[in-house]
Amino acid sequence: MRIGVFLSSKTELPAAYAEAAAAVGAWMGRSGHTLVYGGARKGQMEVLAQAVKREGGRVIGVVPQVLVERSLVSRCVDVVLHCADLSERKAIMMRESEVFLILPGGIGTLDELFTVLAVNTLYAERRRVVLFNAGGCWDALLRLLDGLHADGLAELSACETVDVVADVAALEALLKC
Repeated sequence: MRIGVFLSSKTELPAAYAEAAAAVGAWMGRSGHTLVYGGARKGQMEVLAQAVKREGGRVIGVVPQVLVERSLVSRCVDVVLHCADLSERKAIMMRESEVFLILPGGIGTLDELFTVLAVNTLYAERRRVVLFNAGGCWDALLRLLDGLHADGLAELSACETVDVVADVAALEALLKC
């Protein structure tokens, strides 16, 4: 399975976030899944990619030109798909991924998540979206999504829009891998 993962490129974050990235990467590598991600050699993105590679997994990096210019492309990437910018990266990741996993992240991660959710509302063929709620990082977002639904601004509630897991065992059970 090709799993698109959106997550932070920052380093100085709560330990639970790095532990989640490492655990997910190790599971993906052991399970024979392919990681599709932003290709950066930074923060949690690199933690994830290194864990996938350590366990023998395959890594596809969808790399915007700015990462190339800044010499920030991960050495863990097996296949580099070059793109001009972040918008093109999201489009390529939508094409290349069968399911999306959202690990802790900031504004960029939220942008990527909401792009996938918006596309899911427009088309009958929806991609599964899984929030990995390490340390409760997505609790406020889930309340927001439910509030949007309660106010009539979103057709679906959070539980109808995304799946939520807190550990790799739950992720594995959800994806039946």
